[in-house]
Amino acid sequence: MSDSTLSKDNLCKKVSKFVDHFDPGRYLLWKILVGTTVYTAFICWIDVHGFPAKKTIEANAALSISAVLGLLLIFRNNSAYERWWEGRKLWGQLVNESRNLALKTRSYAQDLSPSERAEFATLIAGFAVSLKDQLRGLRDPELLAAMGIPIDIEHPPSAIALEVYKRLRRWRKDGIIDQWEQLQLDEHAKTLMDICGGAERILKSPIAGSYKVLLWLGLILNSLCLPWFLVPLFHWWSIAIMVVSSYFVFALELLAEEVERPFDDLPNDLPLDSICDTIRSSAKQSLEVEYKNIPLALSGEA
Repeated sequence: MSDSTLSKDNLCKKVSKFVDHFDPGRYLLWKILVGTTVYTAFICWIDVHGFPAKKTIEANAALSISAVLGLLLIFRNNSAYERWWEGRKLWGQLVNESRNLALKTRSYAQDLSPSERAEFATLIAGFAVSLKDQLRGLRDPELLAAMGIPIDIEHPPSAIALEVYKRLRRWRKDGIIDQWEQLQLDEHAKTLMDICGGAERILKSPIAGSYKVLLWLGLILNSLCLPWFLVPLFHWWSIAIMVVSSYFVFALELLAEEVERPFDDLPNDLPLDSICDTIRSSAKQSLEVEYKNIPLALSGEA
């Protein structure tokens, strides 16, 4: 394949990814906008205005309803973004801890053979990949087999962390590292599971469902009532006004629903695949190894 073709493909992917950010909810948003357009056009067709004295009152009523929903949406999006940002901090910490663990291992355990360093680098990178899969409800048997982890194990990240602890204990027993060095490495190994626990807490503690139901009910009622206030003032222009306003209010709600689950693989979620690849490259470079017999999902060659 020529360089120009690859360049065009990359450009198309970037444009497609950019456009995806404007489509939270994947088609649901556009269905809502179509419904809003048809509903507002129907009200314009009925043309129930004819009370000029009430136009100002109707406009004020519309503004009052929209202001209340705006406050609710601000609170909703702030709550969702806090979850996204906490998840980002946890995965940023995982990158740092993985690098420190790899660097200190290379510095302290200098007598490790290249094969042992490669196995330990695989565990470091594999922990990140298995944690990503665990958060997404996935399982990669090939990845687990490459690290000697039973395929039917309930919690792969815990099994990989346990294997890290076993390596540190064996190195201490064999005299490759001393007790102080083991304690230094043990601190980073412990943090791996702390990060895992924090990520699972975000995953398993969603925002209260009743709150989201009430917000959706408010958005739907607002969309049903607002055209009756706008048509007496703007008539057919009400369709454009409703489409634009509905896009923003419903897009914000659908975006919040994506962001509050930061570990999925949607465009607005955390780039976990990229972060895992960063950890893989860092472990490889820090431990000065080449990965061998590692699944494509882990080696980054897919």
